[in-house]
Amino acid sequence: MHNYQMFILVTRSVVSFCLFGLFLGTVTAQTTPGTLETYATIHSIGIEWNLSGDSEHNASALVEYRVNGSAQWQSAQPLFRVDFEGYDMLAGSILFLNPDTDYEVKLTLSDSDGVVGGSPLVLTELIRTQKVPQFPTTGNTYHVIPGTSGGDGTIGNPFQGVASAQAVAQAGDIFLLHAGDYGTNGQVYFTQSGAPDNHIVWRAAGDGDVIFNQVRIEADYVWLHELNFIYDQSNGQYGLRTSPPAPKNIVLTYNYFENCHYCIFLNDGGENWVITDNTLIGNNDISAGSNFSGEGIELQHTSGHTVAYNKISQVADGISYPHRNVDIFANEIFDTTDDGIEGDYGHANIRIWGNRISNTHNNGISFQPMNGAPWYVLYNQVAAPGEDALKLRTRTDRVLLAHNTLVAWSGPVSSGSELLRNFKSNNNLWISVQDRYIWENGVDGSNNWKTDLDYDGFDWGNYPYAFKWGNNVRLTDIAAFQNLTGQEMHGIRIDRNSCFNHFNFPGPPPTPVAIQHLTLDVNCPAVDAGLVLANINDNYIGSAPDMGAYETGQNLPHYGPRPQRPDLIFADDFE
Repeated sequence: MHNYQMFILVTRSVVSFCLFGLFLGTVTAQTTPGTLETYATIHSIGIEWNLSGDSEHNASALVEYRVNGSAQWQSAQPLFRVDFEGYDMLAGSILFLNPDTDYEVKLTLSDSDGVVGGSPLVLTELIRTQKVPQFPTTGNTYHVIPGTSGGDGTIGNPFQGVASAQAVAQAGDIFLLHAGDYGTNGQVYFTQSGAPDNHIVWRAAGDGDVIFNQVRIEADYVWLHELNFIYDQSNGQYGLRTSPPAPKNIVLTYNYFENCHYCIFLNDGGENWVITDNTLIGNNDISAGSNFSGEGIELQHTSGHTVAYNKISQVADGISYPHRNVDIFANEIFDTTDDGIEGDYGHANIRIWGNRISNTHNNGISFQPMNGAPWYVLYNQVAAPGEDALKLRTRTDRVLLAHNTLVAWSGPVSSGSELLRNFKSNNNLWISVQDRYIWENGVDGSNNWKTDLDYDGFDWGNYPYAFKWGNNVRLTDIAAFQNLTGQEMHGIRIDRNSCFNHFNFPGPPPTPVAIQHLTLDVNCPAVDAGLVLANINDNYIGSAPDMGAYETGQNLPHYGPRPQRPDLIFADDFE
């Protein structure tokens, strides 16, 4: 299994291929490559390659990569062909890379009608992944206590209040906030910017709780660490939000949010934030039923973020509205009044992996709607949503859905299952605790060029039908689904009662379930029954990958905030 690290920042390079006019006698039906755009995070590389002339929509691009200077190329997943919501491109990601490393990336573009510039056309790019940001070491260290003015920042005469401290703040400075309530005079504004690799850090001094009510960030390269945001109903409903111009490269680590309605809200934008290891407890009453208002981390259609290792509860959506090139992983999300992760309106290269989502009032992961593609939804455990494990209802495009364990009381997908035709679904476990359809309300059972449903495991209990598909056709088992669609030719039936080491679902929603790891018993037929997926499950154990979120014999992942290391350098402990 791959190792994952905490921080991801984004860089972008754009390479334009001006091939028009360079070749004579080209055929208009040939595919013409356009602008190639690449960007990198600490563990991922994203690619978007515009096309024209591919009228049959069948151009493809293989992806290979290697550490610069090494001899061996490794395969990644091919780029997805995207012609959706105005896009006409190939796009995709290389995942689980080493930080701060130069990679050679080789793209091989092919089309049966030919490619302008050569068919196949091979391009090689050098792309560097980002390094882990760390506390600065070259600036000044100052001391701060609650107050309104005064002080010189020494331990004997600390600055009184954040505003006084900001008057001297420079890139690389660290401000040690001593115990007390900094929100008694209302909202606190962070207005002074740091610089790349040189944030201005505001962190707890370690002598007691540092408390804010509401905070606005209005500067770039600000780092908040180990602070408490306790919402006071007499003074607004937000924990932390933004102001124009949209702040960039903000780091939020090990902070505690309580009683907030919108805990972290990028209401006025923000790019390339790192939001990790925080605890967020909202003010939604989960016993009162569905509530669409209030968010844990509301990205508000912004890009370039890493949202990882957070513990989020008692909000509407745990994490919502990424725009483009956003990584969401290793979060513990539970007891929400709407959805666990709401990717709605996201564009290319949204990556959602290794999250545990439990006891959501509505859905586990929402795709309603997608405004672009691809998305990567990998290694997530979704358990006991009140509605569906996956929300598929409008505009769903290309997705790699792999190695997820999706457990619902009454069918993991009760509507929109026809949209699974736009998915590549492999190595997932689909479990209905109540005897019920696995996929329901499909409209069209036909196969097409976007479809790849295979190597999944299903349990519909003793229900007489496994799927409801195409014009309300009821299919009794996997074989009937295979005969109708040509899909799931290696799909298998499993038994939830014998397949899992622990499986505790005492009753239908809103009955809570214990937060648990749904690991496989070694005798479950889902063990060694999966499909090998390049760059996704390379390090499997046994004769083939296991289905579901956990590989038998591998270390279990950690969800939510991790124990801190004194130097704030984090181990790769997501395995």
